[in-house]
Amino acid sequence: MRCATLSILHFQITAKLAAKFLRQYSDLFCAKLHVKLYREKYIQLLMCANGENLLSNFDRCKLNDTCLWSPSELLPTDIAKNIWQNAKIRCLVDGGANCWKEFIHKSNESLNLPEYITGDFDSITQETRKYFNSPDIKYQHTPDQNETDFTKAVRFLQPQLEANDIHKVIVFQETTGRLDHIMANINTLHKLQSDILSIYLLSSSSLSWLLLPGKHIIIVPKELVDCQHWCALIPVGSKADKVTTRGLKWNLTQSPLEFGFMVSTSNTYASKEVYVDTDSSLIWSMGLWAEDKL
Repeated sequence: MRCATLSILHFQITAKLAAKFLRQYSDLFCAKLHVKLYREKYIQLLMCANGENLLSNFDRCKLNDTCLWSPSELLPTDIAKNIWQNAKIRCLVDGGANCWKEFIHKSNESLNLPEYITGDFDSITQETRKYFNSPDIKYQHTPDQNETDFTKAVRFLQPQLEANDIHKVIVFQETTGRLDHIMANINTLHKLQSDILSIYLLSSSSLSWLLLPGKHIIIVPKELVDCQHWCALIPVGSKADKVTTRGLKWNLTQSPLEFGFMVSTSNTYASKEVYVDTDSSLIWSMGLWAEDKL
């Protein structure tokens, strides 16, 4: 099992070994989704038992069933390289190939080639196509303008994900400048929501994913709790009539979340274990780097 690249990747993040529901990892910084009965989902953001710095734990990350997409120019270099090198399926999406080529030049290292480059190819340059001219790379043209290149790339990769028993994907994406791109990426999470495929949006400062209806436990790295980093629960697409949380500074009790009414943004943590019970899909978003608390 491996990874794909706008940026797909089964993502694994840090923590002290606190959750009894997850396998013990002593040297991984990983975000691992463990699905229990009755759709209860436990997300553990594991911090290495012997690691204090959240960022440094990415150096230890060993992914073995991941898929990544288009790299972010602003993601810390060591993290991006580690994710890419350990991915099982690597897929660049259109203009993301331009970014990845520049990333390779700046890092001045030899990195694994992508297995796929997909998109309608309105953004990838001829120089980039020439650079990634290899019989080991398959170009897949996805011209349909009714869906984004990101959505089409996931759809194209789904048979490969199933064949390799990959159930988690990390998408490298940035959240600056283009609100339409941000909303399109969130729309993709909703369009492709599934019990068997989880998609994580990783940027230089945050990690976001879709919580399906049901109960969730998110184990948060201690340093993010200590620095009171931000987190959010956002009802994009439809109203959530009943949301209950524990472990947040501002908790909800059977509360509705809805645009035009109330959303839970700029929240933070009261403990390292966050419990969410929702009757409708919600976007969970959280800041990642303690030194970047906003």
